[in-house]
Amino acid sequence: MTTREPARLFPRLGEMDAEGFADTLYATAASIEETLQMAGATPGEDYTRLDLLRLAEPYVVELHRQSEKGLAISYPAEKVWHGEHD
Repeated sequence: MTTREPARLFPRLGEMDAEGFADTLYATAASIEETLQMAGATPGEDYTRLDLLRLAEPYVVELHRQSEKGLAISYPAEKVWHGEHD
């Protein structure tokens, strides 16, 4: 009998931006999930997506703080402005 790996809540993606906030948060959560699964945890039973994001947050905040220009944030908008606008 073979044992199957449990489904991942943060599966592997085809492409990611190493300087983007969202992708860095995702990658950190995926790494934490990998560690939990190595320890025998089951997704949905022992942890949720929100648990993983909450565990990842302090690491990503520290990465952002230590980065010279910070992590890039992708705004879900057609137009993004800085400061005053018309």
